[in-house]
Order: sequence, then structure tokens, then C-alpha cells
Amino acid sequence: MASKEEKRRRAALAEAMVAEDTKKAIENMPLSLAELGELFDHLDETLEQEGCDHSPRITQLFLSQKGLDPDQVLPWLKEQGGYCDCEILANVEEGWESEIGKNT
Repeated sequence: MASKEEKRRRAALAEAMVAEDTKKAIENMPLSLAELGELFDHLDETLEQEGCDHSPRITQLFLSQKGLDPDQVLPWLKEQGGYCDCEILANVEEGWESEIGKNT
């Protein structure tokens, strides 16, 4: 059985690996964490007023207005579980909200 010190060392190594993976994921994002946070805020406000038509229409308009390439960002959002505006808000925000909170 591993000692408490060994368990702490292993936990620290695991935490460092997760932090490194997260850092790489952030570096490979097609938009910044700040822009992603702005998108979530925009979707939250707009979906409350308009609802979701089960497309990424609101997101695509937001990206275009911000000068971001929808052809790069939308596939990334789909990889994160966001196929339409309400899924982007629900699924993608859930996965990234802790990182956005750290960087705001």
C-alpha cells in the first residue's frame, strides 16, 4: 500500500497532467476564453428572448460580428457538444465555465 506521502505525490502529478492538458486545449481553441464567455452571455440573453430554432444561427451571427471565423469555431463547438445555440449554452458552457471563471 502506498504511503500518504506517495499518494500526495501521485495526486500532484495527476493534477499537473490535467492542468497541462487544459492548457493545451485552451491554446488550441479557435477563440479566446474571454470571447467564449461573451458568446455564452450573448446566448443566455438572446435565447431567453427568442428561444432556440435548433440551429447555431445566433452563434454564427455573434461570431461574424466579432470578426471570428464561424468555419473554424462552429466545428470546435460541435466537438464540445454544441450543435445548436441552446446546446452550445448548455453543453459547452458546462465544460468550460470553470476555466472562464479563472480567467476573468
